Amino acid sequence: MKIRVSKLMPYMVVLILLAGLVSDCTALGGLGKKPQDDHQEVDSQKVPVEVATARVDTIQNIREFSGVLKPINEVMVIPQMPGKVSKVHVKVGQQVKEGDVLIELEAGDVEQQIAQAQAAYEASKASVELSRRKLQDLESQKNRLQAEIDKLDKQIEEINKSINEARQAIEPEIARLEEMRQKGAITDEQFNEQKSRLEEHLKQLQDGLEKLLQQKSALEKSKLEIESAIKSLPYDSKTLDAQLNQAKMALDVAKGAADKLKLLSPIDGVVSSLSVQPGQMATQASPPVTVIDMTALILDIRLSEFDVMKVQPSQKVDVYVDAAGSQQVEGVVEWVSPSTDSRSQAYGVRIKIDNSHSPGKLRPGMFARVSLILDKKENAIAVPKRAIVRQGDKTYVFVIKGGSVERREVEVGMDDGERIEVISGLKSGEQVVIKGQAYLKEGDEVNIVKEES
Repeated sequence: MKIRVSKLMPYMVVLILLAGLVSDCTALGGLGKKPQDDHQEVDSQKVPVEVATARVDTIQNIREFSGVLKPINEVMVIPQMPGKVSKVHVKVGQQVKEGDVLIELEAGDVEQQIAQAQAAYEASKASVELSRRKLQDLESQKNRLQAEIDKLDKQIEEINKSINEARQAIEPEIARLEEMRQKGAITDEQFNEQKSRLEEHLKQLQDGLEKLLQQKSALEKSKLEIESAIKSLPYDSKTLDAQLNQAKMALDVAKGAADKLKLLSPIDGVVSSLSVQPGQMATQASPPVTVIDMTALILDIRLSEFDVMKVQPSQKVDVYVDAAGSQQVEGVVEWVSPSTDSRSQAYGVRIKIDNSHSPGKLRPGMFARVSLILDKKENAIAVPKRAIVRQGDKTYVFVIKGGSVERREVEVGMDDGERIEVISGLKSGEQVVIKGQAYLKEGDEVNIVKEES
């Protein structure tokens, strides 16, 4: 043991000398220090942070949707019949009133179309009358045959009745004659002669019945042939009436067009498009004039199944149109679709914007954004989102306590993108660190360099 201690002695001596040297240097350095240097050294050990105060506020979940503005009403003015334009009374962008004349068509084309429609009606009328006469003739023959068949049926019924009566009358007589023949009162020759005389009347009746049945069969065959002829016709009475009515309607439309050579504006509004000039044709295929009502605009947006439940008709919303400046305009939810669109699988929502006060400021086709308040929480304790520190599934803030911080677990709720609701773990008026948390731990002293109002 003594040998081991003697071996360690040199090392112990060196350590003692080094400790003394360090102590002397410290003492010498301390002689030159000033009191404020001590204070600066203490501050330099504190963590610089920025803080904000938790306060009661309203938190809103606002989402932005976009679309293109459309006029509340858009009407394409179309001529009832094609015609050449004689006059144009408006230009694009012009304000018009309901009933104002927009364009006029030449009468020549319309008169020609009236003549064509009249000729078509007369031809159709003649064809229909001829077909109707043929149909009526066949129907008359059929009815006449049916009347004859009905008459034969009555005759057949009567002759059948006579045959039954005759048979009932002669059967006892024949039985009596048979009895007399058995008794030898009359001969066989006498019996056959008297029996033939009795049966002669019955035979005549039966022959008459046979003729009547043959006549009825011939009449029924003729009736079937007429019915077949009627069925084979490419028309019936209703079809003929429809054909004539169609031709009459075409004629009426042509005559009505003569009274409508002037195309009138159906609404108050602005001419948004004009596609014809004098001398050009105005047709139904390409509407010559379009008039829009810009006193109100509509914005159609689409919402998911989660968002649509938080929007109601008559709800007021903020709309922003970048092309018209940064100032917001008020919109109102006009309706919410009860079902999804088959293509987008989203719910349509229409927003109406009053544009009557400044109709030239907002225009159809402009891109618009709308802010919808989907959730709202009043009287909530709120702090900037920057104050939140997340670790795993837990949420913390650093609360100022005197000159140090307390790491406190909190429960958070709704946020509006900048501020977040603290449901529990924090009181209104407490200060929380919003910058510098990365360098903090429980109990660290801090130096507040900035306080957010």
